[in-house]
Amino acid sequence: MKLEDLFEVKNGLASSAVEVLRAPVGDVVPYIRPASTQQRTIAGWVAKNSVVANHLYPAGTIFVSTDGEGSHTYSYVSKFNFVPNSNVSVLLPKREMALNEKVYYARCITMNRYKFSYGRKPKGDRLKQIELPDTAPSWVHSAEAEDLWAELTRIKTLSSGIYDPAEHSAKSELVRVQDIFEVRYGHSLELNRLRLLSKESGGIPFVSRKMRENGIAAYVAPIPGVEPAPAGELSCALSGNGVLSTFYQEQPFYTAFHVACLRPLEKMSIDELLYYCSCIWQNRFRFSYGRQANRTLKDLLIPARESVPCWINGALARVADDLINVAHG
Repeated sequence: MKLEDLFEVKNGLASSAVEVLRAPVGDVVPYIRPASTQQRTIAGWVAKNSVVANHLYPAGTIFVSTDGEGSHTYSYVSKFNFVPNSNVSVLLPKREMALNEKVYYARCITMNRYKFSYGRKPKGDRLKQIELPDTAPSWVHSAEAEDLWAELTRIKTLSSGIYDPAEHSAKSELVRVQDIFEVRYGHSLELNRLRLLSKESGGIPFVSRKMRENGIAAYVAPIPGVEPAPAGELSCALSGNGVLSTFYQEQPFYTAFHVACLRPLEKMSIDELLYYCSCIWQNRFRFSYGRQANRTLKDLLIPARESVPCWINGALARVADDLINVAHG
């Protein structure tokens, strides 16, 4: 579903149309600007009586940063009344929407950040055409609003170098990828030189830089003298449109050019490995088709193992249970 099907998009008010105060004096409301963290979105304050009512939005409203190299696409739900500037778009739901859903959709919009840049801003039709889920998952509706807000905020800040302590952790910090994984270059094989073989016939997965299907482009016959990467490792695309597409490989596999293999330095559960796939993927905004991750992957920051949220444990089983329950009505 397109964003415009769920929300009415309103533009903000140019700074030339208001007097922005540096301190909250008198009857004022915050004047919101684009920022990579919600705490930094307040640019100043404006007198409430100086603003036309249709530019004043209540607490609980979604707003999206539409400009700035390090700020574009970040989306938040305001906890107070505010006036947006001209580089902020406000989203008004076209149907009744609980706070939990608004926080969920704000996070979904932010996840589209990699599609935009300073030269390709999420404004106008580009913003309206973002694909969003038709409805929020059931766990969004059952979560406590404040807990959901805190959890999604913590996840969102991974790529910005800020990570709030998880409640279950004795400490919380970011470490380099190479502190948790052995990072090595893959096989650099060319698919057109290999013999295709079906999965059912014992074919070995050939992992490319694809963004879908676990990165598997085909299944190939075993190559004499070339050992596949072992099962249980992660594959990570280092270049192309799918840069940093990271997947858990449950079978031994070969790789194409510009694909790295990540072996955990300590034994990890599949839940943890999938979590780290997502954490690495969250850094994709740092790269593009012309800016590859070949040399910098090992230095990207991800949460230390002690900082992995407790809800990760058993997540795969819970998803499976939900799917089973849906299948059985």
